[in-house]
Amino acid sequence: MANQSKASYTIPALSAQDRAVKLPEVVQLTGKSKTSIYREIKAGRFPAGFSIGIRARAWSLNAVNSWLEQCKRGEQ
Repeated sequence: MANQSKASYTIPALSAQDRAVKLPEVVQLTGKSKTSIYREIKAGRFPAGFSIGIRARAWSLNAVNSWLEQCKRGEQ
């Protein structure tokens, strides 16, 4: 059996007015596909989010809403 080590994850502290949202909700909020979101992250135009597990990622709702506001103002 292979030696498996436990990975450590640093989850940022979210304010009382913020919460972590997973990809399905980010897709719903932005109207973008999963592929488009990851393409925008790679290009540095969308918040990268943070790891919450080996194969799980989450985003700050405030960061996603800020990105949407930038889009409304034509900054994206």
